[in-house]
Amino acid sequence: MLQDSTLHPVVRAAAASLAEAFGGAAPCLAWAPGRVNLIGEHTDYNDGWVLPVAVDRLVALAGRLRPDRVIRLFSHQHHEQASFSLDGLTPANSAERGQLLQHWARYPLGVAAELIGAGYPLVGADAAIAGDVPLGAGMSSSAAMEVACGTFFTALTNLTLEPLTLARLCQQAEQHAVGVRVGILDQAASCLGRPDQAILLDCRSLHYEYIPFTLPDVALVVCDTGVRRELANSAYNERRAQCEQATAMLAQLLQKEGRKTPVHALRDVSPEEFARHTAALPELLLRRARHVISENARVLQAVAALRSGDTTTLGALLFASHASLCDDYEVSCPELDVIVELARQVPGVLGARLIGAGFGGCVLAVCKQAAITPLQELLTRDYPARTGKEASVYPCAIGTGPGRILNTILP
Repeated sequence: MLQDSTLHPVVRAAAASLAEAFGGAAPCLAWAPGRVNLIGEHTDYNDGWVLPVAVDRLVALAGRLRPDRVIRLFSHQHHEQASFSLDGLTPANSAERGQLLQHWARYPLGVAAELIGAGYPLVGADAAIAGDVPLGAGMSSSAAMEVACGTFFTALTNLTLEPLTLARLCQQAEQHAVGVRVGILDQAASCLGRPDQAILLDCRSLHYEYIPFTLPDVALVVCDTGVRRELANSAYNERRAQCEQATAMLAQLLQKEGRKTPVHALRDVSPEEFARHTAALPELLLRRARHVISENARVLQAVAALRSGDTTTLGALLFASHASLCDDYEVSCPELDVIVELARQVPGVLGARLIGAGFGGCVLAVCKQAAITPLQELLTRDYPARTGKEASVYPCAIGTGPGRILNTILP
């Protein structure tokens, strides 16, 4: 028997929920982290670069085999049950099958469908799901759910997938079953996380390298606006379509001036090439493309700043990223802007920007340890007066990737 005191509280909560909902012990535990993206927002689906870290907030599943082909789930957070059959489930029908379920249950269904579609054997199970990744806050609770489910489903059949194989299947699950055309940033960060390491990921080749995040006396602080957005109902898919339109126009313009190599995505357009053709783009597409092209450059500059320990440059890049997301990509909101503005006033806050898709959620502040309390005090005092909402502030440690334990007996 594994002593549950050695486990993350979220894993223990999942095991307790299994006993509450379905009775009995949990011989299989699996979990995956949320993530914070240091910089590189809305670049992943443009084949660009991102620089995320996994965090010490998790989604966990606790469960056991069933004798049939049914997946029966209980959500600790929603206090709801859901179930679906594995029989006949495919990526092609996952969206239709998912319409019969609560929204949260579409993620595990989508992951199961992608695993089946890729030829991996699945078995029926009872499982409870718990988590402490804030929902809709830009810390990728959905990817944490998907990767945790994929880790759990494969653990039941003693399979282990390569991290980026699992990330790709989880990305496809969100695209097919939930209907959001996400890039691979969130799932890859959840699968690849390592303590004290940022992940520089090329979202085209999926080549990645670890960049040490060991800045002395520097903390990551997530500031939650309290504004929630539903990604599928936001302008996320619209932004992606606008980037594709801008890519097509720039590809045509560059071909006419004699460029030989193809332009498949905005990452293929250099800042110099973009500058030559800004007058030919409609204003809206100009601003969308300018954000992506400049953000890709900021990611690579941030890597150089981390390697040299240049916290001043790193912070300035975060502030510049937020301005670009606000003005050019138009995915900010008044509450996000207020937090960034207030954070800028606190001595020791090096930089701040919105994280995630935008339209609500959280701001990441990179700051000195001594600035955490003053930042929290300022947000507690001034943010409600400016917005009518309460902000939550919590430091995040850089965490590790998914994990699983088999043959445990909990609770």
